Amino acid sequence: MTREQLLAELQQEYARRREENMRLYEQRRQEACARCDGLAELLSARHAALLGGVRSSLLKPRKNPVVNAGLPNAMAEYNERIAAALNAGGLEADALQPVYTCSVCRDEGYVYDPSRRMCDCMARELNRRMLSELGLDGDSETFERFDETLFDSEPDGRGVSQRQMVKVARDTCLRYADDFPKTETRDLLLTGKSGLGKTYLLRAIARRVAERGFMPLYTSAYRLFEVARRAYMENNSELMGQMMNAPLLLLDDLGTEPLMNNVTVTQLFNLLNERQLAGRHTVISTNLTVSELRERYTERVTSRFLDASECVKLVFTGEDIRKNLKKGVRQA
Repeated sequence: MTREQLLAELQQEYARRREENMRLYEQRRQEACARCDGLAELLSARHAALLGGVRSSLLKPRKNPVVNAGLPNAMAEYNERIAAALNAGGLEADALQPVYTCSVCRDEGYVYDPSRRMCDCMARELNRRMLSELGLDGDSETFERFDETLFDSEPDGRGVSQRQMVKVARDTCLRYADDFPKTETRDLLLTGKSGLGKTYLLRAIARRVAERGFMPLYTSAYRLFEVARRAYMENNSELMGQMMNAPLLLLDDLGTEPLMNNVTVTQLFNLLNERQLAGRHTVISTNLTVSELRERYTERVTSRFLDASECVKLVFTGEDIRKNLKKGVRQA
């Protein structure tokens, strides 16, 4: 589902929640009126007085700065009498207070302070659903939890350690996620052997972008080409619509998918080409080298994600760090 679809679904749930709370309130009101002498009349009188005051304030013929001067005192008196009637019937004074799941937005999902904005309760739930839709329910793969100490600190022949290189990669990915959609370059390519942190960083980007209110699409190359194969066999290009239109596509493990003539290469070219023409962002991770990418997908395809003006290439080298991972932490 897209972010808009998730939000529409959530807004409908908030509307149902308001209706249910209103139903429960009306049920409590009827029970209280049956139990407390004079309560129904007092509630009706208070409502009529309040409605009259609103009308007097809004209708031009009745506009008068002092016409409602006594309304606050009248409301206070009604409230005292209603509380007394409730107490006389053995109920608490606040028995008829509206009940909200969120008292801040009163289950509207939005607050006005002074401009309209999404309430924190809805923002948290929307973010949770977006992460769930991406398959990122847990919180292990975040930039904050990225542990560079798992990588070798010994300099190589160039005088640069694996730890230094992966910190540069981490910082580049973090900046990309924080700047999205106004990134320095549109695309990222993460290349290197397995066990060097590429998938972790890809998922961390997806999480951070989702937390900022955008809806990326994270998928494996295998899943991509399963959809592409169906689209080709069924002659139904709409099956690729979500991958074509996602504001940010994160494609993991390119090169591990089956290579099918007239499907894999053609569909990958169409996907990348259409996304670039539309100015949409793409992040790819692969275990293949650049030369291996060219050999597998042809120069025509690889040129779509090797343009230095539009894509930053991050090369991961060194030893597989999975053997050094602490229990419960996954970073490859």
